[in-house]
Amino acid sequence: MKRFALALCACLLTGLAQAATVTVTISQNAVDIDWTSATIADLPGPDGEISLAEAFIATNHSAGRDTIAFAIPQSNWGMQWLYPGRAVLESSVSGFHRAQDAVTVDGRTQTAFTGDTYADGWELVIYSGSLSLGAADCEVFGFDNTDVNVDGANCLVEGLSGPATDISLFSGGGSTMRDNEGGTIKIDRSDANVVVGNRMSRVRVWLADGNVIGGPDAQDRNFLRGYGTINSEGLPAGSTVELFEVTNTLIENNWIGTEDGLTQGNLASTMGIDFSGVCAGVTVRDNLISGILGHGTGPHHAGQLFGYGIFMEGTLSDITLVGNTLGLDINGQPTLGAVRGIDIGNSAYSSFAQVTIGGPDAGQGNAIAGHYFDGIVVGRTVQGVTIRGNSIHDNGWLAIDLIANDFSTGVTPNDVLDADQGGNGLQNFPVITTAAHAAGGVQVSGTLHGAPQEDFDLDFFASPDCDDSGYGQGFLYLGSKAVSTNGAGDASFDAFVSGTVEEGWVITATATRTALGQTSEFSACAAVEGLVTAVEPVDATPRARLGLPWPNPANPHVTVDLAMAQEGPVRLRVLDAAGRLVATLHDGVAPAGDMRLSWDGRDSRGHAAASGLYFFDLTGSASATRKFTLLR
Repeated sequence: MKRFALALCACLLTGLAQAATVTVTISQNAVDIDWTSATIADLPGPDGEISLAEAFIATNHSAGRDTIAFAIPQSNWGMQWLYPGRAVLESSVSGFHRAQDAVTVDGRTQTAFTGDTYADGWELVIYSGSLSLGAADCEVFGFDNTDVNVDGANCLVEGLSGPATDISLFSGGGSTMRDNEGGTIKIDRSDANVVVGNRMSRVRVWLADGNVIGGPDAQDRNFLRGYGTINSEGLPAGSTVELFEVTNTLIENNWIGTEDGLTQGNLASTMGIDFSGVCAGVTVRDNLISGILGHGTGPHHAGQLFGYGIFMEGTLSDITLVGNTLGLDINGQPTLGAVRGIDIGNSAYSSFAQVTIGGPDAGQGNAIAGHYFDGIVVGRTVQGVTIRGNSIHDNGWLAIDLIANDFSTGVTPNDVLDADQGGNGLQNFPVITTAAHAAGGVQVSGTLHGAPQEDFDLDFFASPDCDDSGYGQGFLYLGSKAVSTNGAGDASFDAFVSGTVEEGWVITATATRTALGQTSEFSACAAVEGLVTAVEPVDATPRARLGLPWPNPANPHVTVDLAMAQEGPVRLRVLDAAGRLVATLHDGVAPAGDMRLSWDGRDSRGHAAASGLYFFDLTGSASATRKFTLLR
């Protein structure tokens, strides 16, 4: 990465040949020019050297976009006992390290001058100080363990290194923070910024609009290892992504709580994404939120665990969570759960409207697994949380727990006309009477009793086994059916839902009151009756045969062969480790003969899928599943 950045640095400096370049030659903060009016023409001063303070003074007083470069000889390097292999610049007590005109401050030039003398980062440090960008269109590159403060608009901070690096944006807006390593990125009253490709402890966004954290492609992903501290009582606390009073914000495709997808990043982090204050128009999409589990210590909290994958409080509206993975590692195993997956409004002072978790369409469902308590808990005063199309499994308590007005938890029995009160109105769940295998799927029948003359969306799920409570959970989302209750509040259903359901699995369902967006807890389990087609590696019928994926692992392209003995219907999908639909490769009639189908590693929206375990899922003329690994 450093070698590529150095080559890019050389190209940029060549392109800026017509602009002035000021080269810093000493690490001391000496100033022997007129700090009130000196320009680039006044450099160097009487001592024949140029300090960083002098470089800022001169470029601030010179029109046009200039560049500050560095060529400090190693004979002038100090503090090697603290920062070995790096040129250490003295801090500016007079505040001279502040850009007041457009400038590029390129620390990579120091590496180009002396070579790669520090393997773990860049070769330039400001000791006990910071750089401040107070003008628009400034750029900073290639500093180590140095804080950067951005007040100007449309700035770029790229490629910083070192655990002590913090980046703060206040006012301004429209800036980009890219490919940095360090501690905290804080956005405070600064709008329309982009944060991509960073490896940090946390991101904080306060009182801001239109910010984007991450993006759809692999190079956009931020790796946020987790933030937290432990107080004198031994209580851990800390939010890895903190959203306070934000609007129109996108959190996409980040790894939150783990850097490698297999281990926890910080043993004191207790919240993956923390919503508070008044937040509206926030989308959290395609993130891995795992490893959020604070470990208490002595004297009072030894052995105790704390943590929420996503925590919501305050006044929230138009909040959408889709395509996220909570509690699973990159191999699809539930090894990195929090205490609760998603906690919504466990405070009497919270207010929510239009909160959506998942959805029935491809790519909308979240995978929520491996948490010590509930997958999702909805507070007793919270109404209108829509929870659909998710894969929720292997959680210690319920998949979805609606808290009653009397604060009771656990399964809430159905009641007459659904008149009880609590989270999501304690919406009644469906009652499944039969579930039987049918060609390419399952036939499910049953009843729903609820509010009269209302429309409901029923969602059906399959799981390898039933929860210990007898209700839920829901590993594999199968599909949905709309029903309406009559004047007595009753509705019946007989629905076919497609998908490969193995022998011995159970079916569960939820009900969502369409007008209010209120989703129930999971229904009681119903065992699937009848014969089942075999899954990997034996094909269900000789009418079609699915080959083995190749290459495996894929990076990212993968191919599979399909042999059709005769013409017939075929649907071949790509599913992730949680059983969620990623892409559909074929859905229709396939002719007799051999077909070769390929997947390019992108989901149905064209976004790059994350590394991990995936399946080719064949239904129609035959049922079969083939497992493969995607490595990027």
